[in-house]
Amino acid sequence: MNRLSIRISAHLIGLIPLLWYASTLWRHGWPLDPVASYIAASGTAALQLLVASLAVTPVQRLSGRSALGVMRRPLGLYAFAYTMAHLLVYLMLDYAWNWSQISQNIFSKRHLIAGLLATLLFIPLALTSTTGWQKRLGRWWKHLHRIVYGAAGLAVLHYVWLVKSDTRIPYLYATIIGILLLMRLLPLRKVLHAQSR
Repeated sequence: MNRLSIRISAHLIGLIPLLWYASTLWRHGWPLDPVASYIAASGTAALQLLVASLAVTPVQRLSGRSALGVMRRPLGLYAFAYTMAHLLVYLMLDYAWNWSQISQNIFSKRHLIAGLLATLLFIPLALTSTTGWQKRLGRWWKHLHRIVYGAAGLAVLHYVWLVKSDTRIPYLYATIIGILLLMRLLPLRKVLHAQSR
């Protein structure tokens, strides 16, 4: 696959959650609680695509296919787009922009604080994702974009505290993110190459 095909694949992956949700509505009709359904669907899509974007570099290093790197930015931006949809549905449909109630609710529930912090960390990453910002920031660009793991960790914490009882799925995400972080930190491709000799 060339870079264009890989980039198109990244956009198709980013659109899958939206298409899946639309097909679910088409087949089963409107859910009993559409707002809760929208919030859950957008949050799940954001986390899945964030994990997918984090997986690009480890997979790229293990496979030796540098062209895969072009997937990282679009997947990350789709994750940000679903994060913003998640937030907007909460603010607009759940609370109708009632800032008094919103502020009282956010600061009284720990899962909302974690979600808000994850979103705040995500914003500078999305704003500086362009090639132009990469050139302007130079070596600091990589340092800035390492906070994506902090955003991912807070997103998982938001999920864990939200579900309260059955935390198997959020802990699965936490495990995957932890493995991806280790794969990024450790020179696994060199280790695997040395073992194959």
